[in-house]
Amino acid sequence: MTAPTTVAARAPLPVTVLMPTFNRAHYLAEALDSVLGQEPPPAEVIIIDDGSDDATGEVAAAYAARGVAYVRQDNAGKAAALNNGLGRVAQPFVWIFDDDDIAAPGTLAALHQALVDHPDAGYAYGLCDKFFGEWPNDARERNTAYASDEPAALYVRLMEDFFIWQGAMLARRSCYDAVGPFDTRLARSQDYEMALRLGRRFKGVGLPIVAFHQRHHAGLRGPKGASVKAHEVEQAWRKYNHLIFRELHGSHALPEFFIGSPEERAAPSPRQTLTARIQRGSIMARKGLWDLAAADFGTAAREASAQGVTELCEQEKAALRRIFQRGARSIFQDGAEAERFFGAIAGFPRALRGRIEGNLLLPVTYRLRRLSGVTDRRFEIGQLRIMARHLLKGSSIRSYFDARRTDRGMYGVEPLLAA
Repeated sequence: MTAPTTVAARAPLPVTVLMPTFNRAHYLAEALDSVLGQEPPPAEVIIIDDGSDDATGEVAAAYAARGVAYVRQDNAGKAAALNNGLGRVAQPFVWIFDDDDIAAPGTLAALHQALVDHPDAGYAYGLCDKFFGEWPNDARERNTAYASDEPAALYVRLMEDFFIWQGAMLARRSCYDAVGPFDTRLARSQDYEMALRLGRRFKGVGLPIVAFHQRHHAGLRGPKGASVKAHEVEQAWRKYNHLIFRELHGSHALPEFFIGSPEERAAPSPRQTLTARIQRGSIMARKGLWDLAAADFGTAAREASAQGVTELCEQEKAALRRIFQRGARSIFQDGAEAERFFGAIAGFPRALRGRIEGNLLLPVTYRLRRLSGVTDRRFEIGQLRIMARHLLKGSSIRSYFDARRTDRGMYGVEPLLAA
């Protein structure tokens, strides 16, 4: 009798999964199951317990027989936990995955294959969606991400928005070695800051897949000394993003904000330098760093006057339209911030000023139609009134209607769309 044929198990992929955790014993098993259930599975999974005082250790012990390593440290924050884990990685690829999220089937194989197919890329990434409450859950909201064959364009878009989530990204271990450890000063946004460092140095490959399902819940976030409640997360993000982008403003050469060829970025023309300054000022405005934004726009106004510029280029239009886009953190804390910013805009030559204000106004009208979301309705209306008071002018309105006839919300990138 012939022995029955068996299908050999596929060899694990050369990937280390790092899963930092803190007091998430009630979610940890689901996250681990979703990672270990990848086909093929990762070669290595390491849990880094950041000083939990719940049943995290017991949950981790149940997975020891499946080869999951468990490391415990004193509570020091997610960044410190990740640095601890990176020092233990034995595989050439690293997948950082949160302790309360769910990996989608097929994610690891797809991301790994993308890096095999693109040896010049440092990382591959996909999309995520978010759900509220318990898993499984079909009520999921898709997040937005972008892709580009041009690393400079992708990096500029990443400076504007965080859309390369760690759970959706597989990176080469050598890339983490090159950019250095996670910033332990950051109790929030340490993943954004690391994505910026990787995006600045390496090419990324975007895949049109939902890589993981992001759980949103009402629990505490952050280490013991800097934990915040769910409804306080927005203000915490703002605080740490300000730290990141103040340093970025000073550390980046101005040509890094221009989307062009390497030759153009190495020796930009005066007109291209103006574009880079408007782009940098727009990014700072999106983050609510109004002093830096006003300084950039004030200088840009003088440069535009000296060059006799009367029209906006495509990159400038796209950058300006994203300043007051819904979801941006372009929040005025008081009237003085608004006066300073719009005062800088007023310094542009009259014709160009009208075009700038028209493009700034475009997303404001969209927000007027949808007064709900992360901000309080009364607060949102107050912000819109400040913007409208400065932007509802004759020349701005004419440019606004010109802007409505075009679609320049993106430049150099395309949305990443999953089936």
